[in-house]
Amino acid sequence: MKKLLTLIAFSIFSVTIYGQIIVFPIPVGVISKAMPEHGFLPGTKFKLYPTIDKYDFSELKVRIELFDDRPLVKLNKTECSEMQFTNTSEFESPGTIYKVKEYLDTLLRQTGAVIDSTSTDTIQVRLEGIDTRLIGYVNVRAHGLCQMKIKYHGKAKTYCTDITDADKHSPISKNAFVTRLTATRIMTSASIREVIEQFFLDLKTSK
Repeated sequence: MKKLLTLIAFSIFSVTIYGQIIVFPIPVGVISKAMPEHGFLPGTKFKLYPTIDKYDFSELKVRIELFDDRPLVKLNKTECSEMQFTNTSEFESPGTIYKVKEYLDTLLRQTGAVIDSTSTDTIQVRLEGIDTRLIGYVNVRAHGLCQMKIKYHGKAKTYCTDITDADKHSPISKNAFVTRLTATRIMTSASIREVIEQFFLDLKTSK
């Protein structure tokens, strides 16, 4: 058992350092609930979607600190929607924080930014809530709900979204032929993208 715990701790540490995004706290005790490498169930992938607009942050060299604050804030809903969280989906898993990490890493690198854990220029990201909902009976809407608080250069701002498959930024159309489970995963992935891009827009205008 001791060797197993050591191996688990080493594996989590390696995943964190690989993308040079520092994740706090490291949930050693809940790794059994963490998501598989490519999604939530065997053979199911969790796709990362690119930003809607293009950004050039090639002059940016930053350290990213990512916190999972969901157990602390215990959100019932995001600040930008009346849609209630149920926190009963697979996204409740503590392993979700690693998908957020992967998203941040990927989208920042696509802008040309350099992620450097030794940099003194720090972006602090706190995941406060994430969930997915299916609303309706005949015309079912899939909702992706996400909220993060991001602090940069001493200024903190809350970013949130309630994106549906009827939204113009949705990766799928409202009439797409997909399973309900696939729809919720797509929209939750899109919600993470939407929140990160909101921050990118602020970052772009502040340059």
